[in-house]
Amino acid sequence: MTSKSENIIHIKFEHNSALECKKDILSTEIDLLKMSQILKRYTEYRLQELEVKQKLERKCRALKLDIGRLQNLLPIVKVPSLLKEPHHKLQEVSEERVVPQLVVEKHNEVESQLQEIQRRLNSLQR
Repeated sequence: MTSKSENIIHIKFEHNSALECKKDILSTEIDLLKMSQILKRYTEYRLQELEVKQKLERKCRALKLDIGRLQNLLPIVKVPSLLKEPHHKLQEVSEERVVPQLVVEKHNEVESQLQEIQRRLNSLQR
């Protein structure tokens, strides 16, 4: 058997080199502790995120159920075929119908006023 004294190896460092090694080890320990804190905060934030997602999912399910109940309560409305067209076509059609009517109404007002003025002029000239 070998004795314990034979297995021990001694290494001699210079003082400056030993100080540098100690500084490096201590700075590595600081970095590891900081990383540990960051990892701990990350896991806390991740757990909070998962809780928020679960709450959101529950609220979405509840909203879906409420919408389904509301659809069951409301009467079914028959939609005219004109309204069944895509939405962008409806806007074009409705804008074309509304704008000409307004222009026609304004045009009719002006014409009626012109006719009234013309009638008055005619009555004055007689």
